[in-house]
Amino acid sequence: MNLTRPPLHSSFLLKPTLHSHHRLNRTVVAVSNGENNVTTNSEATPPPDTSTTTTTKQQKRKLKVKSRRRRRDDEEDRVLAMAASSTGRKEKEVKKKGWEEMTLAEKAVELYLGEKGALFWLNKFAYASIFIIIGGWILFRFVGPSLGLYQLESPLLAPSDLFNEK
Repeated sequence: MNLTRPPLHSSFLLKPTLHSHHRLNRTVVAVSNGENNVTTNSEATPPPDTSTTTTTKQQKRKLKVKSRRRRRDDEEDRVLAMAASSTGRKEKEVKKKGWEEMTLAEKAVELYLGEKGALFWLNKFAYASIFIIIGGWILFRFVGPSLGLYQLESPLLAPSDLFNEK
């Protein structure tokens, strides 16, 4: 039995196995220079005594959900790693052109649609103007008359008057 840590360049395969006590163990197979070393959790540590260990259904369910998530995440990582290795690149690299390297059409598009282009600033102005208009209306309608700066032609309507038809 080999309990030493394999070198970093070894590849690991995780295989779930069921034993007679129906506990899920993972068998770790390390492949290094053509040698196969197999280590299981049950060999390294003895299984816990089931008479003293009590687990509720909720704890079992949580364990099952965690293992599913872990397995799904491992699968996604493996698929992403395979996809990255097949394309020959680690991440998508986007190199931005310099301003001098752009054509006139690219410069126009960048000024209009770019990260800090005209549409960006128009959107920012529109969003800010919503708060400016609402704040101005509150000041004009409620704060000005309450401070006695001016009087409006008609006072506030009572809630009952809002729904009465004349």
